[in-house]
Amino acid sequence: MSAVALPGRSGWRAELIGLVKLAGPLAAAQMAQVLMGTTDAVMMGRIGTDALAAGGLGTSITMMMIVIAQGLIQSIQPIVAQGRGAEDHRIFGRTLAGGLTTALICAVPMVILLTHFEPILLALHEPPVTARLTQSYEYAFAWGIPASMLQAVLRNYLSAFGRTRIIMLVASLACAANFGLNWLLIFGHWGLPALGLAGSGYATAIVWWGMALSLALYCWRRNLLPADLFRLTRREIWLGVSAILGLGWPIAGIWAVELGLFSGTSVLIGQFGPVALAAHQICINICSLFFNVPLSIGFAATVRVGFHIGRGAPHDAQIAGFTAIALGTGFMVFAALSIRLLAEPIFTLYLDPSDPAFPAVETLGRSLIAVAALFQVFDGAQTVAAGALRGLKDTRTPLVAGIAGYWFFGLPAGIGLCYGAGWGPVGLWWGFVVGLVAVSLLLGLRFWQRSGQLIETGPAVLARTA
Repeated sequence: MSAVALPGRSGWRAELIGLVKLAGPLAAAQMAQVLMGTTDAVMMGRIGTDALAAGGLGTSITMMMIVIAQGLIQSIQPIVAQGRGAEDHRIFGRTLAGGLTTALICAVPMVILLTHFEPILLALHEPPVTARLTQSYEYAFAWGIPASMLQAVLRNYLSAFGRTRIIMLVASLACAANFGLNWLLIFGHWGLPALGLAGSGYATAIVWWGMALSLALYCWRRNLLPADLFRLTRREIWLGVSAILGLGWPIAGIWAVELGLFSGTSVLIGQFGPVALAAHQICINICSLFFNVPLSIGFAATVRVGFHIGRGAPHDAQIAGFTAIALGTGFMVFAALSIRLLAEPIFTLYLDPSDPAFPAVETLGRSLIAVAALFQVFDGAQTVAAGALRGLKDTRTPLVAGIAGYWFFGLPAGIGLCYGAGWGPVGLWWGFVVGLVAVSLLLGLRFWQRSGQLIETGPAVLARTA
């Protein structure tokens, strides 16, 4: 099996170059996926307001489920990266087989739920027309769920081998294909039936299957598939599943905690009316776009740290982790300055300046962006630190830190400032700052402590860690 070699001895400069080479294509791939969602929303809006509302509801529900499920298989990265460092090729087959098995097991209940979703929406008092349209979208969308899980397994597996350019290429082509298929299937061009909102769901499903098959073909052509992949016993596959779930459930947990925080805050801000909610959603979208970069740096940190731990070099792992944290934090400082300077043109991209509500949305949005400029820096630090800890196979600390930081510090502080101090929505955003500062400090200190322990204790503990 061939693989991209990582350097034997590390240093700050070498790690910076290695991280950029890994994280750059991953960030581009993340951006391509964001653009796929944007394309879907734009095309849905061309159908009509009801279609946009139903499609937006369906997408938000589905993507929340997918993100949490994909958290379970994120653990493939540190397992394979440490195996590479230790030159233990036996671990590759059972990890990949375990990941594929876990992905399919997770996909089954999601498909069943999404193909029978209309009664749930009606029970939640959604308007019948919205429930009906959402179900038509989800029914089409659901058939791509297995592919979305399978391609996530292959993305994590390839990332652990440093093969990130193919991930970027496939995601970029998928973005273009998604645009074309939306145009064809929604509106019925080139003699195809006009499927309306369901056409967007089928377009996404087709693209996901294309991504999964493309990545699988690449692995096969490049001899990256383990030689024993199809000869594993059920016991070996179960060992792979157990290892993935053991490390993966806290990753899924922290993603659920974060999604719950932002979703809950959106509900609270919605109580202040449409102007507040519009300003909040615009600012969250802007922050989410920039967040993809430190998220990708965190993925790269997992690979670099895990590789060094696997080869018995904890000092290099520590350098890799803190280089990644510095890189992610530095980028978010740049992002914070950018959104402060470009606030006015940003709001005109989302809203027509002639809209009567535009001045109020922009005024509140500027206040929220001022807070976002601060919390983004700590958001970048915490997500990269979590990635570095994953490289040490420490996935429980981020979950504990997230629960404590977000739900015991951040949200109560935000509610207190919002209602007690009378700061309104801005107070809730200051709650984000409190929570993210707490989480970033906890994770940074934990990485320093844990990597320092591994440096002091040496090969015996490293062997158990890997």
